[in-house]
Formats: sequence, structure tokens, C-alpha cells
Amino acid sequence: MRLRMLAAVVTVPLLLASCGTDSGSGQRAIGRGPDMLANLPSCDRVPLDADAEVDAHVTGLLLPEDTRVTSVVEQGALTTVEATVRMTPLDVRAHYEQRDDIDLLRAEDEVFETEVLMRAQQRRTYLRATALCADGTTLSAVV
Repeated sequence: MRLRMLAAVVTVPLLLASCGTDSGSGQRAIGRGPDMLANLPSCDRVPLDADAEVDAHVTGLLLPEDTRVTSVVEQGALTTVEATVRMTPLDVRAHYEQRDDIDLLRAEDEVFETEVLMRAQQRRTYLRATALCADGTTLSAVV
């Protein structure tokens, strides 16, 4: 019994220490970042341009340069936009954190996925960026 208690006392602090996060608002786990994205397949093997590109003239929608919009669906006051971009989810977060033409309300990332809530042109946008391949991401935005 004492041996089990000693093992728990030693193991639990080590497990908790391994769950550290950075001081950023997204609570990204230390030591994971881009290294983990390298484990995804090469984007040469994953077609980012398989779907037809469509025009997206949506007030409040500000996407990174070279984003390829593949779907725009209007549902009453909301518009949902699907797209792909040659960036990682971490790059997408950094892109929005550097913009000065938006109010960044919240940004979180979990390496393979980033969520951004922003306000631009009097509209709020929720954007989810999900890794598709090593340096390609699908974007889903609701404006």
C-alpha cells in the first residue's frame, strides 16, 4: 500500500508538469507546435484545389491572402464560408493577431486547429482553421 502511495506521489507531479502551457491566450501546449504538424502528409499529396473556387463578397469576412473560397452559404443573417489556404493553423492565428483592421476578440489554438473570434466592418466572424496537411488548412467561417 505504501509503495502505491509513493508511486502516486512521484508520478502525479511529473504528469502535471508535462501538461504546461505557454502564457499566450490560446493556451498552446509547450513543445508541440509545428513539430507535430510535420507528421501530417505532404500537401503535394492532398489536393487543396480540388473544389471549384467561388467569389466571396461577404461583409466582415477578412481572409488571409491567397485563400481559396470553395463555398458560400447564406442562412438568414448568417453566412458560412468554406475555404483552403496554404498556411498552418498556427500561421492563421498569427495572421489575425497581426492585423490592425480587426478587433480580435479571442484566439485559441490546439496545434491542429485554431479558432478565432473577431469583429470587422460591424460584423462578428467565428473562424475555425483545421490542418489538412503539413502546411495546408481548411477554413470554416461564420459571419
